Formats: sequence, C-alpha cells, structure tokens
Amino acid sequence: MSSPYPAEGALTPYSPGYPAQSVGGLDCAALMRMATMGAIVGGSAAAAQRIRRAQAGAQTPTAALAQTGKAAVTAGLATAAAGAVASSVAEQGATRLGLMFLIGTAVVYGLQSRLGSEVDHE
Repeated sequence: MSSPYPAEGALTPYSPGYPAQSVGGLDCAALMRMATMGAIVGGSAAAAQRIRRAQAGAQTPTAALAQTGKAAVTAGLATAAAGAVASSVAEQGATRLGLMFLIGTAVVYGLQSRLGSEVDHE
C-alpha cells in the first residue's frame, strides 16, 4: 500500500534534516570566552595596581596575589553576566554596550558588597 504523500520522510528544502541555529543569545562556549577575556583584562588591571602597592610596601606579595585572583574572578563573572543579558536584548550597538556596562557594574558592586572586598580609591 502506498502513502498518499509521496515525499513522506524525504528531506525537502523547507524542512532541513539538521537542527536550526539559534537566532539570539550566546551559547556556553561564547559565554566562557567572554568570561575568560573579562578575567584576563580585570586581572591584569588589578595586578598592575597590586604590584605598585607591593613595591611601595603597602601590601605583601601574597595578599596582592590573592586580591588579584579575586579581582580576576569577579571581572570574569561580571563580564559573563553582562554579555548574557546584553545579547538577549541587542546584538550590537550602543544599547548592548550600555547594558553590558550597567550589568557589569551591578555584578561587581554586588559581589564586592557581599564579599566585603576592599575598594581602591587611588
């Protein structure tokens, strides 16, 4: 007995045999790359400040290393959160950058408030 639909089960141009690509948002790999980049940039900035303070004798090298690590993790988390939120709203432009700045600032502020991190006013 033949089917009334001759193309049943066959691939057609309108129903591809592969999953469709997501339209918006970031995947996990992109978020991890973004978080890694944020951690590198934030950690580098913190390391530069900590080296200067350690050379001036205001901080021990061990404390400087610990504070640099904390700053790198905080920057990575803030960058991932900011990227995830911003990409769900806008793909590019001033709106995305503004959202990333606001969300990143809020995450860093929240983490520093919750963890009692010291804030440099130099």
